[in-house]
Amino acid sequence: MKIAVIGSINMDLVLQVQRLPQKGETLLADHFKKVPGGKGANQAVAAARLGADVTMLGALGTDGFGDELLEGLKKERINTDGILRTETPSGNAVITVDEQGNNTIVVFSGANFDVTESWVYDKLELLQEAEWIMFQLETPMETVEKSIQRLKSQDKKILLNPAPAKDLADTLYPMIDIITPNETELALLSGTEDIEAGARILLKKGVRQVVVTLGEKGSLAINKEQIIEGKPYQVKAVDTTAAGDTYNAALLIALMEDKGMKESLDFANAAGALATTRIGAQSSLPTRNEVLELIKKD
Repeated sequence: MKIAVIGSINMDLVLQVQRLPQKGETLLADHFKKVPGGKGANQAVAAARLGADVTMLGALGTDGFGDELLEGLKKERINTDGILRTETPSGNAVITVDEQGNNTIVVFSGANFDVTESWVYDKLELLQEAEWIMFQLETPMETVEKSIQRLKSQDKKILLNPAPAKDLADTLYPMIDIITPNETELALLSGTEDIEAGARILLKKGVRQVVVTLGEKGSLAINKEQIIEGKPYQVKAVDTTAAGDTYNAALLIALMEDKGMKESLDFANAAGALATTRIGAQSSLPTRNEVLELIKKD
């Protein structure tokens, strides 16, 4: 299974607090941890741990964070030949996590915005064998749009995780095979909070498959023919960071293994749930055996 991920790479600075701070309030954190993150890198690492052969395209600074993040990706056996090193500081995020696992995140994009369409075009040979290409929205929108257009012309399958939520050009939708918004992102893209109606709007714009993540309630797959509901898995959540990224990688891997959509949703739900049981982004990503064990127990 060969997957390529084009997207962000960050260093997450995680602060554990009893509750999330209010406006203007100073809180003392109980714990601090530095954890590799970024939606693109999270999806790449999640896919690698679940059994895929992964190539990552992105950008890092020449700073200490960049060195650590690059080494971490290599340790996960991810092909990093498509990662640009730039004088711009590496991307990072400051994350606060409360005792219930809720979080707030502030992201500094940094080197992630040095990922241009010309850099992607220069590295197209790295993507030749990839069956699916995964995108998120933490790199420049122009890069996402033009890269998808170029890769679609080469018959690549495209999964877009539209996070963080941004408006998309109508011309982009027909090039997307699977789009995976959560409820908030779907409402922004469609203009309605009704999940089924919102999904129908995206399908009408040309998307082939809409998969909506619903947090602890599981997920739904909606296309022109049917609606399929994935089974939710109950776990003790301590940090929801990277749960969505894990879900996206797991969904794609299950589909590439020719699992039906229902089984793929269940597998992705289990993987995403497990990612909430540990603190941090990439430090929380489960292995394939852990996902299968949760499915077996439930």
